Amino acid sequence: MTMERIVGLLLIAAVLLGWVRLWLWRRQATEAHRGRMWRFIALMMLQPACAALLFMTLFPPPVSVPGNALRVATAETSRSMLLASGPPIIALPEAHLAPESHVANVAQAPDLGSALRAHAGTTRIQVLGEGLTPRDRDAARRLRIDFTPPPLPPGIISLSPPEMVAPGASFTVGGQLTGLPKAGVDLIDPAGRVTATMIADRNGRFRLSGTARTAGSVTFTLRVRDGSRIVEEAAVPVLVQDMAAPRVLIVAAAPGAEVKYLRRWASDAGFAVTTQMQTGGGVTLGDAPVSMDAGSLRRFDVAIFDERSWAALGGGRGVVMAAVRDGMGLLLRASGPLDATTRGQWQALGFTLSGGNEMAPVALPPISSAEMARTRVGIGSQEAPVDIATPDDSAPEISRLTLVPGGADTVSMIKDAGGATMAAWRAMGKGRIGLFTGTDSYGLTLTGRRDLYETWWSDMMSVLARPATAMRLIDVNGWAGERVSLCAIGCDASVTAPDGRRSILATMDRCAAYWPRMAGWHWLNEQGRKSAFYIRPVDMLKVMQAARNANATLMSTGESKVRDGETGTSVPMSPWPFAIAWLLASALLWWLERSRLGRAAA
Repeated sequence: MTMERIVGLLLIAAVLLGWVRLWLWRRQATEAHRGRMWRFIALMMLQPACAALLFMTLFPPPVSVPGNALRVATAETSRSMLLASGPPIIALPEAHLAPESHVANVAQAPDLGSALRAHAGTTRIQVLGEGLTPRDRDAARRLRIDFTPPPLPPGIISLSPPEMVAPGASFTVGGQLTGLPKAGVDLIDPAGRVTATMIADRNGRFRLSGTARTAGSVTFTLRVRDGSRIVEEAAVPVLVQDMAAPRVLIVAAAPGAEVKYLRRWASDAGFAVTTQMQTGGGVTLGDAPVSMDAGSLRRFDVAIFDERSWAALGGGRGVVMAAVRDGMGLLLRASGPLDATTRGQWQALGFTLSGGNEMAPVALPPISSAEMARTRVGIGSQEAPVDIATPDDSAPEISRLTLVPGGADTVSMIKDAGGATMAAWRAMGKGRIGLFTGTDSYGLTLTGRRDLYETWWSDMMSVLARPATAMRLIDVNGWAGERVSLCAIGCDASVTAPDGRRSILATMDRCAAYWPRMAGWHWLNEQGRKSAFYIRPVDMLKVMQAARNANATLMSTGESKVRDGETGTSVPMSPWPFAIAWLLASALLWWLERSRLGRAAA
């Protein structure tokens, strides 16, 4: 309970006691000593008046005073905006006003917080130009903001750099253009070679793929062309980390084409593959036998079992599940219809299996004849050609079980062109479990759909495999000379700039602010772990920076603490008028109680 409420309750109690005292005195007094009725009413009313005036003396009521308005000039503020009549103008550093430019009513400030301190009582600002930068958004949260973003010039408004990749792996760069219909987009490697090119769609979106060659922090270049004219170029930072090859254990109840092609794909993709296949009579083909114990399974990042080898594990399934809870990934694949026992074992892992238990063809997405030929013979690719080169050779049909894996906490990984779920996963402890109902996916490599086969297995392995403990890439959308926020960091973190200068970060709630002085790769060091983030040069991606500032300023207008219709701020009134009135009312009450005015004659 606040002090204001406590004092109010005490004053109310005092008034009630005074009323009771007056009523009892008048009731017990004789007719000759009661006095006039108006005297009794005046004494009753003066007591709450004195209490109310004393309360307002101690706690003066607020009063609304007129608030000041400011105009804030940011980047790309035109001279016509500065010359327009209105409230005073504060020019922030982004406005780039020359000191010799004499414009009436314009003052310069290093940031919005300094301008507000110099103009106390400001409750409303009008933002001119592109919008507020991250430096000034916190200072503007308690203000009423008027902002109309200007139209953006043609250029890149969004760019999504790739995640950290391994040497030799491919990566994807995506983004969107504005004001450039049918513009060409090129991805150029550090050596200056164009590695990918495309025409942006009607919405300006594009997506390009490249290949990381060697480990290290490299910078690709994204070039936007409008015909033969180069509109904009931007750096695409790529962090290539030389990580240990993921370790895969493939266990099958019998040799087969599915295991053969899966092992070939995994080896080509950079996995360290261990294969075990049973041939009957206790004979095992493949690599050296792996015992199903905790120590052996800890060496693998993902294990793949077919339904018969999983059923044959018996008590070893508990050991595998313990390895999954410790972080290993597990994929169970079907090679044919499941019997009732195997189906129950799969459902015991937390999945539901709806639908029939028959074989059905997989609905594949259409492919053009040119793409079919290019995939078959390896035209335009450095990869080896597939096993079949003519359409006259026999090829297997791609089949799947009609069982659909699902469940309340499962996530779909693969769906065919008809929308049927073929693979799903769910979390268990630190690891993940997946089910795959495709029975002969290897046939994709024999029917000109090697790309689809690689996509299927790459997606499943990337989802299920144990996460690699490697360097972290921080997604920071920042420019040199501009504040960036770093979160989820420890209290002993520091940042090393490209020139080697080290800065200690002051963290609060596991977040810290950092002002980079130069562009390039920056390294965050915390508790022995190293992370990287890229800072863009000041003059790069200006359209994207303008779009970001405009969107953030528009969102800040919705965070304003000033309600519609408020034109000022609330401040307490001066207590002196109430104190004088309380003193006069108390004196009047004291005099009336002791005077003989209104009393009956003796």
